[in-house]
Amino acid sequence: MEEYEIRIISEPDPGLQLAFESGRHVAWAVPAGTDALVYASASSIRFLPTSARTLLDPAEAIGFLTWIRFAGRHYGTIICLCPVDMASVVVGLLGRLPGLSHDPTIEANDLTREAIRLADVLWPLVGTQYTALEEFRLLIAELRQKCPWDRQQTHVSLLDTLLEESYEVALAIQRGSADDLEEELGDLLLQVFIQSEIAREEDGFDICDVVQTVDDKLTFRHPHVFGSVSVASSDQVLENWQKLKAQEGRKKHFVDSAKLLSSIENALLSQETARCEGFDFESADQAYGKLLEESRELGEELNAASRDEHALAMELGDVLFSALNVARLSGINPVKALHHSFDKFRDRYDRVRAYATQQEVDIATASPEELDRLWQLAKNA
Repeated sequence: MEEYEIRIISEPDPGLQLAFESGRHVAWAVPAGTDALVYASASSIRFLPTSARTLLDPAEAIGFLTWIRFAGRHYGTIICLCPVDMASVVVGLLGRLPGLSHDPTIEANDLTREAIRLADVLWPLVGTQYTALEEFRLLIAELRQKCPWDRQQTHVSLLDTLLEESYEVALAIQRGSADDLEEELGDLLLQVFIQSEIAREEDGFDICDVVQTVDDKLTFRHPHVFGSVSVASSDQVLENWQKLKAQEGRKKHFVDSAKLLSSIENALLSQETARCEGFDFESADQAYGKLLEESRELGEELNAASRDEHALAMELGDVLFSALNVARLSGINPVKALHHSFDKFRDRYDRVRAYATQQEVDIATASPEELDRLWQLAKNA
């Protein structure tokens, strides 16, 4: 067990406060409502419940012990300021830690002995898989409070990083590197946690809600495991999966969009890899020249007397890949550019449908000329 200095006091000690005002990192556990001046120099704060009996609740106690380990590992010194009855419980919960000291006025009583029995059960769980995620959540919450960069991040500002980390995980898998995969999965997990922490701060969901939601989803989508449905093959599992997704309202265009973004990010990563090795265009103009060349080849394939679908797909891929090169070398985020075009198209098409309804035009059977007329109306709106 790691050693950290823990002091349990029952009333503010000005001398102790002065001793820690020299920039030393100190974490404080205090009752809710304590004057903020008491712990103004604290590196981390844990607010204790209002009663000693509440701290003996197993869920409350393991949360407190997890924070103790987190604060001890990261800051080294912890001060627990609490009334005598609460202090007697804290002494019992922390009694097995070697760096513990407390006021001599805090005497053992029945609450202390109950806390010792509870600690004997809970401490073996702390620092294992049972509390690892909570310690990581505490770390993310601490960064959101103390680090200027982390504090200013939003769901939107982190979007590019989230996509980048996702595809670095994919690359690690493709390369078959277990070490890289472990690291990249950690980076991706960081994005999940910080997005969840931002949501929690905004009175939304938290990481526990995220876990519960996906737990519910997996339970619902596996009736052959958790229900009475029988399946004979993985194909039947996938067929049921798609039906259940449809019941949830999961739209196919959303899934297709996600796959498209995956292809874009992988293409950009391959271009960046080549750039780092010195293989790249010198300017966006050069990349644009390549885009024109690939566009001409695509046109030739489209106008060929005998169309080769495979060749056409290859030429189209070259055009898209070249367009991404132009965007990258121009400093344009192609994902955002594509989103802009998508939003613009969606808005205009919504207007087309509105005009068609107003003018009693059936889009499904309208002539190309009629559709172009509606499109121009929408474009000029």
